[in-house]
Amino acid sequence: MLELPELTPEHFEILVMRELRKIGLEVSELRIHRRSTLPDPERGYLLELKGVVRGTGWQRRTLIACRRQQRPIGSADVELLKAHLKEAEVDAGLLFGAADFDPDALTAAQDDALALLRVTDGRTAFDTSGWGTPGHYPAWLPAYCAQSVARDPLGQLRWELLERGQAGVIVERLRTTRERRDA
Repeated sequence: MLELPELTPEHFEILVMRELRKIGLEVSELRIHRRSTLPDPERGYLLELKGVVRGTGWQRRTLIACRRQQRPIGSADVELLKAHLKEAEVDAGLLFGAADFDPDALTAAQDDALALLRVTDGRTAFDTSGWGTPGHYPAWLPAYCAQSVARDPLGQLRWELLERGQAGVIVERLRTTRERRDA
């Protein structure tokens, strides 16, 4: 099996920018808000980027959290992001996690302007996407891809690969509860 490159904070930032641009969102005024090493047992890091995310006729001041850790991302991680949103004085948050998500993480995020995205290796994303024959990988396949985290009709977690033109998937989750009611 091919060894994946290490997902460093710098690589994670490039991945996030690539994935957001791919679906049709622009990111500007980007700067590092926080960079910290997570204590054991997570053995990873948290990189937070503050900027403006724009789509057609829409924009939000956004905190983009990049979490790399060993254990699944849970509600405590989402609650921490909510606190960081207030501290950063932004309107919305994107949580990219290089770990699985617990169902309670999605529950914690559902009433806020937050989108959860799982980072997975490109081969796993390709094998589960229906794009082609599993096990036969195109040369253009990136090492890592992002998937939106949502619930299926039965309430189970499901992951959907971010594809070109899907900005609406993220934009809808970054709307406030009042904006969703008014829509």
